Formats: sequence, C-alpha cells, structure tokens
Amino acid sequence: MAHRHASGASPGRRRLAARDAPLTPPWSDAARVMAHCTACGACAEACPQDILAIAGGTHPVIAFTQPCTFCGACAEACPEPVFDTGRTPPWDAVAAVSDGCLERQGVTCRACEDVCEARALRCRSQPGGRAVMTVDAEACTGCGGCVPVCPVGAIDVRRPTHAGRAADAA
Repeated sequence: MAHRHASGASPGRRRLAARDAPLTPPWSDAARVMAHCTACGACAEACPQDILAIAGGTHPVIAFTQPCTFCGACAEACPEPVFDTGRTPPWDAVAAVSDGCLERQGVTCRACEDVCEARALRCRSQPGGRAVMTVDAEACTGCGGCVPVCPVGAIDVRRPTHAGRAADAA
C-alpha cells in the first residue's frame, strides 16, 4: 500500500493535479483518477492501441504512439469508478502545435494534416512565405493521431487550462 502524506494524497497523485500533468484517459479526469484509481493496470492491459500506461505506479496516462479510437475498452476493464462513459465527447482534449513545427521554420511537412481524419489540422499561409499549422479545436477529437507522425515532436494533445478551447489549441 502506498504511503500517504499529511495531505491525504501520494506524491504521484499530487503531481497528476498539476497544470502540466500528463493527459488522463478519455472519460476520466485528474480528479476522478486521484479519487478512484488504484493503478491496477487493467485499463492499460485492455487498450488495443497500447497507448495507456501506469505512470510511476500511480495513475494511467496516454502515450500517443498511435491514435486513440475511443473504443472504451479501458473504461470497460476498470473495476473502479475512474471512468464516466456517459461523458460526450469522451474528453475536451485537443491537439496543440508548438513553435517547433517545421512549417513555422519554412519547411513544408504537413504530416499531421495528412493523417487527421477529423480535418482539424490545417496549414495556413502567412506573409513572407511561411506557414503555420492551426488546430480547429471544435473539430479536433484529441485522438492523438497527429502526435506520432510529427518528425520534430511539435504536437501534443492536452486539455485546455481555461475556457476557450480555440485559444488554447492554436
């Protein structure tokens, strides 16, 4: 059994609530994970995409090596009330493109745009011959299919830290 601190949470669980915390699985959030997850690993074992892992033995996180299909196997396998499968959409996470994107460097890439089934990623020409990859936060499902194809690791999927998904995703 994990030792608890005076706050009642283990160190790993406190980190999960931090602003830059890893993305939790669909149909869950940091509060549900902290309150209910026992880190048994059932969700990770059930994931057919093999994108779930138990971080530091304390909680599930997503590592996008391929897209999440939102099949629900993780939620079905979990013996605890970590998942709320009635939540639609499964999460409010969206892709975010950093300044390291090759398009911003004047190199045509567009690998993420090519794989985006939701067509949420679009390259927009800018003055001076450069381009910028933009994310339509309303169209983005947060599946993460764009993450592993980016040759420079300039894309991640995250939950907005405040209201206004479009502002956080651009």
